[in-house]
Amino acid sequence: MKAQRYYALDLLRSCAILVVTFYHVWESSFGDDKMLFSAGESVFGLLTPFFLNYWGYSGIILAIVSFFLIGHSHKNLNWQRYLLVTVGLLGMAAHDQTDISDVHTWSWNLYAYLLISLLAVQFIPKNRKVLIGLSVLSIFILLIPIEMYQSLKEGLNPFAQQMLIGDLDVNTTIGWGLLPWLAIPLLGFCTGRIIRDTLKESWVFHGFKNEHWILLGAAALLVAIFPMNPDINISRTGFYYYVFSGSLWFFWSRFLVIAIWIRLSCLTVVNEYLGQFSWMRFISDLAWNKYFGLCYFVQFAFIPWASEWSNHFRDQPRLIDLYWVGLLLTTELCARLIVFSFKNIKLSANKFAGRA
Repeated sequence: MKAQRYYALDLLRSCAILVVTFYHVWESSFGDDKMLFSAGESVFGLLTPFFLNYWGYSGIILAIVSFFLIGHSHKNLNWQRYLLVTVGLLGMAAHDQTDISDVHTWSWNLYAYLLISLLAVQFIPKNRKVLIGLSVLSIFILLIPIEMYQSLKEGLNPFAQQMLIGDLDVNTTIGWGLLPWLAIPLLGFCTGRIIRDTLKESWVFHGFKNEHWILLGAAALLVAIFPMNPDINISRTGFYYYVFSGSLWFFWSRFLVIAIWIRLSCLTVVNEYLGQFSWMRFISDLAWNKYFGLCYFVQFAFIPWASEWSNHFRDQPRLIDLYWVGLLLTTELCARLIVFSFKNIKLSANKFAGRA
Protein backbone atom coordinates (compact mmCIF):
# COMPACT_ATOMS: atom_id res chain seq x y z
CA MET A 1 0.00 0.00 0.00
CA LYS A 2 1.44 3.32 -1.13
CA ALA A 3 1.85 5.87 1.64
CA GLN A 4 -0.34 8.93 1.43
CA ARG A 5 1.50 12.06 0.38
CA TYR A 6 0.71 15.36 2.04
CA TYR A 7 1.65 17.68 -0.80
CA ALA A 8 1.59 20.87 1.27
CA LEU A 9 4.01 19.27 3.74
CA ASP A 10 6.30 18.17 0.92
CA LEU A 11 6.26 21.73 -0.43
CA LEU A 12 7.02 23.20 3.00
CA ARG A 13 9.79 20.68 3.61
CA SER A 14 11.32 21.32 0.18
CA CYS A 15 11.59 25.04 0.92
CA ALA A 16 13.13 24.29 4.32
CA ILE A 17 15.63 21.90 2.68
CA LEU A 18 16.82 24.69 0.37
CA VAL A 19 17.48 26.91 3.40
CA VAL A 20 19.15 24.24 5.55
CA THR A 21 21.51 23.15 2.76
CA PHE A 22 22.17 26.86 2.14
CA TYR A 23 23.20 27.23 5.78
CA HIS A 24 25.37 24.10 5.69
CA VAL A 25 27.21 25.41 2.62
CA TRP A 26 27.66 28.85 4.18
CA GLU A 27 28.88 27.47 7.52
CA SER A 28 31.22 24.90 5.97
CA SER A 29 32.68 27.37 3.51
CA PHE A 30 33.57 30.19 5.86
CA GLY A 31 33.29 28.91 9.43
CA ASP A 32 33.69 31.73 11.93
CA ASP A 33 34.61 34.31 9.27
CA LYS A 34 30.92 34.95 8.56
CA MET A 35 31.61 35.78 4.90
CA LEU A 36 28.72 37.54 3.19
CA PHE A 37 28.02 38.37 -0.43
CA SER A 38 26.03 41.29 -1.77
CA ALA A 39 22.82 40.75 -3.71
CA GLY A 40 24.62 41.69 -6.93
CA GLU A 41 27.46 39.21 -6.44
CA SER A 42 25.50 35.96 -6.23
CA VAL A 43 22.08 34.40 -5.75
CA PHE A 44 23.47 33.25 -2.41
CA GLY A 45 23.96 36.86 -1.37
CA LEU A 46 20.56 37.88 -2.73
CA LEU A 47 18.75 35.24 -0.68
CA THR A 48 20.66 35.56 2.61
CA PRO A 49 18.45 38.24 4.25
CA PHE A 50 15.24 36.59 3.02
CA PHE A 51 16.23 33.14 4.24
CA LEU A 52 17.40 34.44 7.60
CA ASN A 53 14.41 36.66 8.34
CA TYR A 54 11.63 34.46 6.98
CA TRP A 55 13.05 30.94 6.91
CA GLY A 56 15.41 30.95 9.87
CA TYR A 57 13.35 28.24 11.57
CA SER A 58 13.79 25.77 8.70
CA GLY A 59 15.54 23.29 11.01
CA ILE A 60 12.48 23.32 13.26
CA ILE A 61 10.25 22.89 10.20
CA LEU A 62 12.18 19.80 9.15
CA ALA A 63 12.06 18.38 12.68
CA ILE A 64 8.32 18.81 13.22
CA VAL A 65 7.36 17.69 9.70
CA SER A 66 9.60 14.61 9.92
CA PHE A 67 8.21 13.54 13.29
CA PHE A 68 4.66 14.29 12.14
CA LEU A 69 5.19 11.82 9.31
CA ILE A 70 6.83 9.30 11.67
CA GLY A 71 3.77 9.52 13.89
CA HIS A 72 1.52 9.16 10.87
CA SER A 73 3.40 6.10 9.65
CA HIS A 74 2.08 2.61 10.40
CA LYS A 75 5.62 1.26 10.77
CA ASN A 76 6.36 0.87 14.48
CA LEU A 77 10.13 0.43 14.26
CA ASN A 78 12.26 1.65 11.37
CA TRP A 79 15.73 0.23 11.92
CA GLN A 80 17.14 2.14 8.91
CA ARG A 81 16.24 5.42 10.62
CA TYR A 82 18.01 4.41 13.81
CA LEU A 83 21.04 3.23 11.81
CA LEU A 84 21.35 6.55 9.96
CA VAL A 85 21.03 8.60 13.13
CA THR A 86 23.53 6.44 15.05
CA VAL A 87 26.11 6.54 12.24
CA GLY A 88 25.56 10.30 11.95
CA LEU A 89 26.08 10.71 15.69
CA LEU A 90 29.34 8.75 15.65
CA GLY A 91 30.50 10.58 12.54
CA MET A 92 29.91 14.02 14.05
CA ALA A 93 31.56 12.94 17.30
CA ALA A 94 34.62 11.73 15.37
CA HIS A 95 34.72 14.98 13.41
CA ASP A 96 34.34 17.26 16.44
CA GLN A 97 36.47 15.48 19.02
CA THR A 98 40.23 15.05 19.14
CA ASP A 99 39.84 11.99 21.38
CA ILE A 100 36.62 10.17 20.54
CA SER A 101 37.35 7.51 23.17
CA ASP A 102 36.89 10.09 25.94
CA VAL A 103 33.12 10.52 26.23
CA HIS A 104 33.60 13.38 28.71
CA THR A 105 34.85 15.59 25.87
CA TRP A 106 31.95 14.88 23.54
CA SER A 107 29.82 17.80 22.39
CA TRP A 108 26.06 17.67 22.06
CA ASN A 109 24.98 17.77 18.41
CA LEU A 110 21.97 17.43 16.14
CA TYR A 111 22.23 13.65 15.74
CA ALA A 112 22.36 13.16 19.51
CA TYR A 113 19.18 15.23 19.73
CA LEU A 114 17.54 13.16 16.97
CA LEU A 115 18.48 9.86 18.63
CA ILE A 116 16.98 10.93 21.97
CA SER A 117 13.90 12.22 20.14
CA LEU A 118 13.41 8.94 18.28
CA LEU A 119 13.76 6.95 21.49
CA ALA A 120 11.33 9.28 23.27
CA VAL A 121 8.55 8.94 20.70
CA GLN A 122 9.14 5.20 20.27
CA PHE A 123 7.55 4.48 23.64
CA ILE A 124 4.59 6.86 23.48
CA PRO A 125 1.41 4.77 23.84
CA LYS A 126 -1.33 4.93 21.20
CA ASN A 127 -3.89 6.13 23.74
CA ARG A 128 -5.56 9.24 22.30
CA LYS A 129 -5.80 11.00 25.68
CA VAL A 130 -2.06 10.51 26.25
CA LEU A 131 -1.29 11.86 22.78
CA ILE A 132 -3.44 14.94 23.33
CA GLY A 133 -1.95 15.46 26.79
CA LEU A 134 1.61 15.30 25.45
CA SER A 135 0.68 17.71 22.65
CA VAL A 136 -0.65 20.23 25.16
CA LEU A 137 2.45 19.74 27.36
CA SER A 138 4.72 20.32 24.34
CA ILE A 139 2.95 23.58 23.51
CA PHE A 140 3.28 24.69 27.15
CA ILE A 141 7.04 23.93 27.08
CA LEU A 142 7.40 26.07 23.96
CA LEU A 143 5.55 28.94 25.65
CA ILE A 144 8.29 29.35 28.27
CA PRO A 145 10.91 32.03 27.37
CA ILE A 146 14.31 30.64 26.41
CA GLU A 147 15.95 32.76 29.13
CA MET A 148 14.20 30.70 31.82
CA TYR A 149 15.71 27.49 30.48
CA GLN A 150 19.14 29.08 30.26
CA SER A 151 18.88 29.99 33.96
CA LEU A 152 18.74 26.27 34.84
CA LYS A 153 22.39 25.70 33.89
CA GLU A 154 23.83 26.42 37.31
CA GLY A 155 25.26 23.30 38.94
CA LEU A 156 25.29 21.23 35.74
CA ASN A 157 28.49 19.97 34.12
CA PRO A 158 29.27 21.34 30.61
CA PHE A 159 27.91 18.32 28.71
CA ALA A 160 24.68 18.28 30.75
CA GLN A 161 24.29 21.99 30.04
CA GLN A 162 24.64 21.36 26.32
CA MET A 163 22.31 18.37 26.33
CA LEU A 164 19.53 19.81 28.48
CA ILE A 165 19.68 23.52 27.71
CA GLY A 166 22.06 24.19 24.83
CA ASP A 167 24.68 26.92 24.67
CA LEU A 168 23.79 30.35 23.28
CA ASP A 169 27.21 31.98 23.31
CA VAL A 170 27.49 34.09 20.15
CA ASN A 171 30.66 32.38 18.91
CA THR A 172 30.06 28.79 20.09
CA THR A 173 26.33 28.24 19.87
CA ILE A 174 25.26 24.64 20.48
CA GLY A 175 21.60 24.31 19.67
CA TRP A 176 18.97 21.61 20.04
CA GLY A 177 19.07 21.33 23.83
CA LEU A 178 16.27 19.08 25.06
CA LEU A 179 14.67 22.02 26.87
CA PRO A 180 12.65 23.23 25.09
CA TRP A 181 13.37 21.63 21.71
CA LEU A 182 12.39 18.04 22.55
CA ALA A 183 8.86 19.47 22.49
CA ILE A 184 9.10 19.84 18.69
CA PRO A 185 9.37 16.10 17.82
CA LEU A 186 6.91 15.22 20.61
CA LEU A 187 4.33 17.64 19.24
CA GLY A 188 4.92 16.55 15.65
CA PHE A 189 4.74 12.84 16.46
CA CYS A 190 1.63 13.09 18.64
CA THR A 191 -0.18 15.23 16.08
CA GLY A 192 0.70 12.82 13.28
CA ARG A 193 -0.46 9.82 15.33
CA ILE A 194 -3.75 11.52 16.27
CA ILE A 195 -4.47 12.42 12.64
CA ARG A 196 -3.48 8.94 11.45
CA ASP A 197 -6.14 7.38 13.68
CA THR A 198 -8.83 9.92 12.79
CA LEU A 199 -11.66 8.88 10.46
CA LYS A 200 -11.37 10.25 6.93
CA GLU A 201 -14.91 11.61 7.21
CA SER A 202 -13.89 13.78 10.15
CA TRP A 203 -13.75 17.60 10.10
CA VAL A 204 -9.98 17.19 10.51
CA PHE A 205 -9.79 16.36 6.81
CA HIS A 206 -12.85 18.16 5.46
CA GLY A 207 -12.48 21.31 7.56
CA PHE A 208 -14.97 24.09 8.05
CA LYS A 209 -16.45 26.30 5.37
CA ASN A 210 -13.73 28.46 3.78
CA GLU A 211 -11.28 27.34 6.49
CA HIS A 212 -8.36 27.14 4.08
CA TRP A 213 -8.87 30.74 2.95
CA ILE A 214 -9.13 31.96 6.53
CA LEU A 215 -5.97 30.10 7.50
CA LEU A 216 -4.07 31.43 4.49
CA GLY A 217 -5.14 34.94 5.40
CA ALA A 218 -4.01 34.45 9.01
CA ALA A 219 -0.64 33.12 7.85
CA ALA A 220 -0.15 36.05 5.47
CA LEU A 221 -0.98 38.50 8.29
CA LEU A 222 1.54 36.84 10.61
CA VAL A 223 4.24 36.99 7.94
CA ALA A 224 3.46 40.67 7.36
CA ILE A 225 3.99 41.49 11.05
CA PHE A 226 6.98 39.18 11.64
CA PRO A 227 9.24 40.90 14.18
CA MET A 228 12.81 41.45 13.01
CA ASN A 229 15.77 41.71 15.34
CA PRO A 230 18.44 44.08 13.99
CA ASP A 231 20.74 43.20 16.90
CA ILE A 232 21.00 39.58 15.79
CA ASN A 233 22.66 39.40 12.39
CA ILE A 234 24.07 36.52 10.38
CA SER A 235 27.31 38.44 9.74
CA ARG A 236 28.00 38.52 13.49
CA THR A 237 26.20 35.52 14.95
CA GLY A 238 25.26 33.06 12.23
CA PHE A 239 22.05 31.08 11.82
CA TYR A 240 22.34 29.02 15.01
CA TYR A 241 22.41 31.92 17.44
CA TYR A 242 19.76 33.73 15.44
CA VAL A 243 17.37 30.77 15.67
CA PHE A 244 17.88 29.52 19.21
CA SER A 245 18.06 32.85 21.02
CA GLY A 246 14.88 34.39 19.65
CA SER A 247 12.30 35.94 21.96
CA LEU A 248 9.03 34.18 22.64
CA TRP A 249 7.07 36.32 20.17
CA PHE A 250 9.92 36.08 17.66
CA PHE A 251 9.58 32.28 17.79
CA TRP A 252 5.79 31.99 18.00
CA SER A 253 5.07 34.46 15.20
CA ARG A 254 6.90 32.05 12.92
CA PHE A 255 5.87 28.79 14.56
CA LEU A 256 2.19 29.68 14.21
CA VAL A 257 2.70 29.95 10.45
CA ILE A 258 4.26 26.47 10.47
CA ALA A 259 1.30 25.14 12.49
CA ILE A 260 -1.16 26.72 10.06
CA TRP A 261 0.62 25.13 7.12
CA ILE A 262 0.54 21.70 8.76
CA ARG A 263 -3.18 22.16 9.37
CA LEU A 264 -3.70 23.14 5.72
CA SER A 265 -1.80 20.06 4.58
CA CYS A 266 -4.37 17.83 6.29
CA LEU A 267 -7.32 19.33 4.44
CA THR A 268 -8.52 17.14 1.59
CA VAL A 269 -9.38 20.15 -0.57
CA VAL A 270 -5.78 21.44 -0.30
CA ASN A 271 -4.24 18.03 -0.91
CA GLU A 272 -6.42 17.36 -3.95
CA TYR A 273 -5.77 20.82 -5.38
CA LEU A 274 -1.99 20.53 -5.11
CA GLY A 275 -2.01 16.91 -6.27
CA GLN A 276 -3.39 17.85 -9.66
CA PHE A 277 -0.18 19.68 -10.63
CA SER A 278 2.60 17.65 -12.23
CA TRP A 279 5.30 19.94 -10.76
CA MET A 280 3.91 19.28 -7.26
CA ARG A 281 3.93 15.53 -7.80
CA PHE A 282 7.50 15.83 -9.10
CA ILE A 283 8.61 17.71 -5.96
CA SER A 284 6.81 15.21 -3.74
CA ASP A 285 8.54 12.32 -5.51
CA LEU A 286 12.05 13.69 -4.98
CA ALA A 287 14.35 11.59 -2.82
CA TRP A 288 14.77 14.67 -0.64
CA ASN A 289 11.13 14.23 0.33
CA LYS A 290 10.65 10.46 0.15
CA TYR A 291 13.96 9.61 1.85
CA PHE A 292 14.74 12.83 3.68
CA GLY A 293 16.77 11.23 6.49
CA LEU A 294 19.00 9.46 3.97
CA CYS A 295 19.51 12.63 1.91
CA TYR A 296 20.32 14.67 5.00
CA PHE A 297 22.95 12.08 5.92
CA VAL A 298 24.40 11.73 2.39
CA GLN A 299 24.92 15.46 1.90
CA PHE A 300 27.55 15.49 4.66
CA ALA A 301 29.80 13.42 2.41
CA PHE A 302 30.06 16.40 0.05
CA ILE A 303 29.91 19.31 2.51
CA PRO A 304 33.69 19.22 3.34
CA TRP A 305 34.42 20.27 -0.24
CA ALA A 306 32.93 23.67 0.60
CA SER A 307 35.79 24.35 3.00
CA GLU A 308 38.34 23.32 0.38
CA TRP A 309 36.85 25.69 -2.19
CA SER A 310 36.13 28.64 0.11
CA ASN A 311 38.90 30.78 -1.40
CA HIS A 312 37.43 30.22 -4.86
CA PHE A 313 34.02 31.25 -3.54
CA ARG A 314 35.52 34.51 -2.25
CA ASP A 315 37.09 35.26 -5.63
CA GLN A 316 34.17 34.05 -7.75
CA PRO A 317 30.93 34.34 -5.70
CA ARG A 318 28.84 32.73 -8.45
CA LEU A 319 30.68 29.46 -7.78
CA ILE A 320 28.97 29.10 -4.40
CA ASP A 321 25.61 29.19 -6.19
CA LEU A 322 26.74 26.34 -8.43
CA TYR A 323 28.08 24.39 -5.47
CA TRP A 324 24.80 24.79 -3.57
CA VAL A 325 22.71 23.57 -6.51
CA GLY A 326 25.22 20.82 -7.21
CA LEU A 327 25.01 19.64 -3.61
CA LEU A 328 21.23 19.30 -3.86
CA LEU A 329 21.37 17.44 -7.18
CA THR A 330 24.26 15.16 -6.23
CA THR A 331 22.59 14.22 -2.95
CA GLU A 332 19.35 13.48 -4.81
CA LEU A 333 21.08 11.18 -7.30
CA CYS A 334 23.18 9.39 -4.67
CA ALA A 335 20.16 8.76 -2.45
CA ARG A 336 18.20 7.33 -5.37
CA LEU A 337 21.13 5.07 -6.25
CA ILE A 338 21.44 3.85 -2.64
CA VAL A 339 17.70 3.10 -2.41
CA PHE A 340 17.72 1.35 -5.80
CA SER A 341 20.72 -0.78 -4.84
CA PHE A 342 19.24 -1.66 -1.47
CA LYS A 343 15.94 -2.74 -3.05
CA ASN A 344 17.79 -4.93 -5.57
CA ILE A 345 19.87 -6.54 -2.81
CA LYS A 346 16.73 -7.17 -0.79
CA LEU A 347 14.93 -8.62 -3.81
CA SER A 348 17.87 -10.92 -4.60
CA ALA A 349 18.03 -12.08 -0.99
CA ASN A 350 14.31 -12.88 -1.00
CA LYS A 351 14.66 -14.87 -4.24
CA PHE A 352 17.61 -16.78 -2.81
CA ALA A 353 15.66 -17.53 0.39
CA GLY A 354 12.72 -18.71 -1.70
CA ARG A 355 14.85 -21.14 -3.67
CA ALA A 356 16.45 -22.43 -0.48
